[in-house]
Amino acid sequence: MNPMKDCKHMDDKYTLPGNIQFARAYVPIQPYTGTFPLDEALRKGTLFPNLYIPYPIKSLE
Repeated sequence: MNPMKDCKHMDDKYTLPGNIQFARAYVPIQPYTGTFPLDEALRKGTLFPNLYIPYPIKSLE
């Protein structure tokens, strides 16, 4: 299956072989641990506590 076979605007130098596999996703199973309250979820950017991983704060010095 070549998803680019119908692309008529592409040059020969950009065509891909027919047997190429683009990518595979690996999504580990994540346990359900409840949810944040909605106001806290909006501040943190996620509803799920096990997905909340804040960036470390670096000093400006």
